[in-house]
Amino acid sequence: MRVYRYFDAKGGLATLKSRQMRFASPLSFNDPFELTPRIIEPSDELLEERLRTDLWVNEFFERCGRGRALTEEESRKEYFANELPRRLEKLRASKAEKTEKLKWELVGQFAEHYRLLCCSHTHDSILMWSHYAFRHSGLVLEIETDEMIPGVNLAPCIFDVHYRTSPPTVPALYSNLELFEKSLNLVFTTKAIEWSYEEEVRIQVPAPNHLKKDEPHDQEFDPKCIKRVIVGCYNDPSAKTYETADELAEHSDYKHALFQRACLDLHDYKL
Repeated sequence: MRVYRYFDAKGGLATLKSRQMRFASPLSFNDPFELTPRIIEPSDELLEERLRTDLWVNEFFERCGRGRALTEEESRKEYFANELPRRLEKLRASKAEKTEKLKWELVGQFAEHYRLLCCSHTHDSILMWSHYAFRHSGLVLEIETDEMIPGVNLAPCIFDVHYRTSPPTVPALYSNLELFEKSLNLVFTTKAIEWSYEEEVRIQVPAPNHLKKDEPHDQEFDPKCIKRVIVGCYNDPSAKTYETADELAEHSDYKHALFQRACLDLHDYKL
């Protein structure tokens, strides 16, 4: 798949020189709604149903019943008469707080295990050039994901972002692991409709164990995955964008790549 990554001048040129692509932690994203779904609070009936299972009854017996020299039957009666009502009351009182906590735990858990490269399906968005390529003075890399990391099939790790007017809704309690994973995938690939101009596509890789939750991961890439380098229509003198791009175009690593320079259309709002 061909995707496009926008950079400011210094970041893009440094990426080409180092042959390392920076995969970010979701904790560094600029959207405060990122990975924060609406969570459905479980009903009192569902909570009671869960607390009535043998798992919780047996847990109470092992934790409290044995220490009080109760038989299993006595412990069961004690659980339903006193412990179950007490737990239900405690859960009801803390439901909203727990739900809000769970929302942010999802972000933390994701940041602990994954890093993301946010790209686009388009290379000529005026807004993207303005926002992510430092007012058209940066550059865009056209990347062939099949050739990005030697020996690694990234196809299952590439996700299109979908845009909505409200966050996806997920339940606080899950009946099985498969449903939980589907919900997480929905949250991970959904953003507010205001971001739809980005036409975003995300590449997800595992986070190395040594990284902190907010640290990026610099992943080495094969230079042959860079198929095109588009330099912005304005030069960044501090980065010597045009001059450095011309030098890189002659480098053996990028002889195969097409180097272009964007320019403003003379008649329409387009590049």
